Amino acid sequence: MIYLKEILKADYVAFLETTSKDETLNEMIHLMDRSENILDKNKFSQAVFQREQIVSTGIGLGMAIPHVKIKEVADITIGIGIIRKGIDWNAIDNKPVHVVFLIAASDSQHEAYLRILAKIVLVMKNQSRREKLIKAETAEEVISLFENV
Repeated sequence: MIYLKEILKADYVAFLETTSKDETLNEMIHLMDRSENILDKNKFSQAVFQREQIVSTGIGLGMAIPHVKIKEVADITIGIGIIRKGIDWNAIDNKPVHVVFLIAASDSQHEAYLRILAKIVLVMKNQSRREKLIKAETAEEVISLFENV
């Protein structure tokens, strides 16, 4: 069983005032490139933007989950961006995105990567959790919303 609480780190939570998808992705990439798991910042950044060009990762319900699986990542790392005002992400429901989960995984972590992606989607279907995330004041408060999930 994968528990998000074991993977999420307060160091990779940001409260953003960004106004565009590209600006948000750049901020999230910059946030996560401090991780020892991101072995090549440039290739990580390129992969994130290339993935987003294929199809929007705005999955609806005010969320986007950009994700990459590349050899330049040593282990799964997840960044969370909270954008209270919301931004256009070309989401499937055409609603603004307020919560972004940026997932980076090694190309050898296929099963864990898929399980984490599915778990985030499942957990974030809870409207109360989404509302609490957007209202959270600290990174620790954000992480605490993932207890036991």
